[in-house]
Amino acid sequence: MKLLETMFSLLLTASLASTVILLLVLLIRKLFNKHLSPRVVHILWFLVLIKLLVPIAPQSAISLFNLLPQAMQVEWNSNQKNMSPNYSSDSDSSTIRPLKNNEENILLSESIPNRTEQTASAIVSPSPQNQGYEKNQHGLTWLTIALLIWFGGVLFLGGYYLFSALIFRTRVGESRKLDNQEILTVLEACKKKLNIRRQIHTYETNHLRSPCLYGLWKPRIYLPEDIVTIADSSQLTHILMHELTHFKRKDLWCNFLWMLSVAMHWYNPLVWLAARKMKADQEVACDASVLEVLGEREASSYGMTLLMLSRLFSRGTSSRVNLSYFGDNKNETKRRIMMITKFKKGSYKLSAAAILFVLALSVILLTNASDSESDVTTPAANSKGALPSIYNDSFIWFNSLDRALDFPKYTFKVVDYLPEGYQMRDVLYSKSFTRSNDADLIDVTSITFVSNFGNRNENTITVSTAIGNGNLLEHNQLLGAHYPQGTNETPEYQQEFVTIGNVKGTLFTDTRRYKQRPETGKSFYWQDDSVWYAIDYYSEYMSQEELAKMVESFVLPQQVQHVRYDGAGNSFPLYDETDLIAAKNILGFKVKIPLNLNDTEVALRDLTMLRGNDQNTGYSFRQTEDALWSTYNAPVDSNNRHDLLMLYQSKAPLFDAAKLSFSRKIEINGVEMSAYADKDHVYFEPSHDGNGRKLLSLTYYLWKQDGIYYIAVFNGMDKYQEEYLKALVMAPLQ
Repeated sequence: MKLLETMFSLLLTASLASTVILLLVLLIRKLFNKHLSPRVVHILWFLVLIKLLVPIAPQSAISLFNLLPQAMQVEWNSNQKNMSPNYSSDSDSSTIRPLKNNEENILLSESIPNRTEQTASAIVSPSPQNQGYEKNQHGLTWLTIALLIWFGGVLFLGGYYLFSALIFRTRVGESRKLDNQEILTVLEACKKKLNIRRQIHTYETNHLRSPCLYGLWKPRIYLPEDIVTIADSSQLTHILMHELTHFKRKDLWCNFLWMLSVAMHWYNPLVWLAARKMKADQEVACDASVLEVLGEREASSYGMTLLMLSRLFSRGTSSRVNLSYFGDNKNETKRRIMMITKFKKGSYKLSAAAILFVLALSVILLTNASDSESDVTTPAANSKGALPSIYNDSFIWFNSLDRALDFPKYTFKVVDYLPEGYQMRDVLYSKSFTRSNDADLIDVTSITFVSNFGNRNENTITVSTAIGNGNLLEHNQLLGAHYPQGTNETPEYQQEFVTIGNVKGTLFTDTRRYKQRPETGKSFYWQDDSVWYAIDYYSEYMSQEELAKMVESFVLPQQVQHVRYDGAGNSFPLYDETDLIAAKNILGFKVKIPLNLNDTEVALRDLTMLRGNDQNTGYSFRQTEDALWSTYNAPVDSNNRHDLLMLYQSKAPLFDAAKLSFSRKIEINGVEMSAYADKDHVYFEPSHDGNGRKLLSLTYYLWKQDGIYYIAVFNGMDKYQEEYLKALVMAPLQ
């Protein structure tokens, strides 16, 4: 499904881009129709067709789309880890550490080195996938629903085209092959003039009102009985030359591709309009091609033949099968007559100027905007407050597998079977190394599944994959194997080589015992191609039979059928504009995300979209409403303090003021705020100063502004709190 959604997203992007191109072609067609030859005008429609059918294009500095609003490539230097809500780092004692209701879990992050000064950049592209986080009540994304609707439309339109073709073939099924010597002589003369050697038969029918060419592989010319009866040899020459010219110009194949593009982009009314306008320009170009062969002297009589057909016959019964009609409606007939009267020999040929014009337009219209250096901005240069990319490549987590795959690391398989009651909690990407110069660096992907979330009997299963020069065992990242780091340490695990399911691997069993963990930690560990796999679990909660089913179920992500990886309703971090758009769609209001406060070094560290009553964050603070959580860090001061500010934004109050100790009321720029202390540490544990002696003050500010509830939690920053509050109040909405 992910592959189909990706293709559908590309299709939507192509539809939008082609709309811009076809509007420009319509403008050129309107303004310069008198100055461009019919052939050039028709060629311009191929630019639209190419964009509709080929959504991927190279980049160019002179692309038209450089002038349109683009999401920009941005860089963000991060000196801090972005923490998954279910993992914590105790290496920094001055950072607020939320209380967790599953403290007894063994934390993977304990074995991940703290790598600072990481720089990451992300390219943000507008895409319908931005809607992928919001689910309907059945667990489908709106992108999936749109994909299903689109596919239904394609099937319906394809069925209609097929039905129309069958109806047409039925109507002409009783047509009589012409053996009239005069007509056959005219046909052969026309083929000779056009240098056509292929056998093309002509048929007489009483079921059509206009001459037409039909058939991609076996083209046939169908002539109404009335024309066969009343047309003289000159008129027959004009009619047959016109249909044969359609064949020579490959117009039937062009029409087929347009029919395909209309079916693919049926939801875009401008594509239908473009197909109709293209068909009209195709007829004019065909007329010009015919006159190029017949000569200017024949233009007058050719026009009279067109008028005769216009008077005798109305438009064909169906224009939705792959046909080429000689006749057309009155307005287009008038346009064709005007071209015929002004036709000059040689006007159909492409001049050097026309070729250069088409080539220049192709480069401008068929290429994508370039990712030039001018597109790269930094937070300091970001005057509009657009979200920068704020992720640390050494530690990054997601609430859904699809979002994780937007940050590709390597190809890995995932389980397609889970024991009853488990659901996906999060996906974690991390890097780990123990040797100098990262000699044993590995990239690790860990997918954690949880049951009875938030309850005393909560349990987890973690499926990890890794690739690189090291392995999960030596990096001490297996639940069932506490790997000794020193040469004199005794291993605290047992291992046995076993075959589970259909996979040969190693089963590690932890020999340590914890009072809070009476069950035994285990890890089944194996290698598939160049990727290491591990399943971490507790023996008390999973049998060998369940383990075997999991091991046997591994498939590529796009092949998953039985396990949900969408993370519906779960909290997720915001790394770029894709996440920001998803968060704003969930919240339903514009948010405040200043990158720094009052142009100081107090800068945005990370953002999290907290979902009410989620199933993937383990904080003791369990919010019931959706909220955006922003964290700001102050630089380390002379006392080695790491002051912190957390900002929450929601439609309803998140904190219960009755559980806090009221301090005072203040007013900042007309906004009234209430300040509170949390003496009982209801929501957060305060951190110590850099020397580990003094607790940093923990102050809460609650206010309502423009119908939105805000909570600012300061951990330190005592002298500058009101200054930073003013910056938050004055921050623009985005």
